[in-house]
Amino acid sequence: MAADLRRPERTFSIRQLCNEFKATPRALRFYEDKGLLTPAREGLNRVYSHKDRVRLQLILRGKRVGLSLSEIRELLDLYDENDDGAAQMARSLKKFRERATALEQQRDDIDGALIELREACDRLEKRLAEIRPDLLPRSADYEQLLRARLDGAEMALGK
Repeated sequence: MAADLRRPERTFSIRQLCNEFKATPRALRFYEDKGLLTPAREGLNRVYSHKDRVRLQLILRGKRVGLSLSEIRELLDLYDENDDGAAQMARSLKKFRERATALEQQRDDIDGALIELREACDRLEKRLAEIRPDLLPRSADYEQLLRARLDGAEMALGK
């Protein structure tokens, strides 16, 4: 079957591509509206070529790594050049490295934010435990503890 997918004369229906790539028909129509895919028509049906299938694969890969539609369009436009894909590969490499750097920075920012949030939660819990333990997220546990203490104190007083 893999050999069949590489044959340029093979065509695909919207359903076949949606099933293969786990995409929705709406997504494929959206990419068509944006000029990223250009399926042929047989009556009312869209007929996708091997080239459309490859373009869809590149679109979804670009979206998965966080590229914008304009960046994806730029890479797809290079797909049509007659240079064995060299221009597209070079541009993709540059874009992918930029995106990897941006994601690494985001990860560092998220890690830092998580540390700050955990430290703030610890400080707030300690302070609340001192002044109003009933307001802590686990206040039901504190309420039971307080009731038990109060009940024990009342019993000790003989009430």
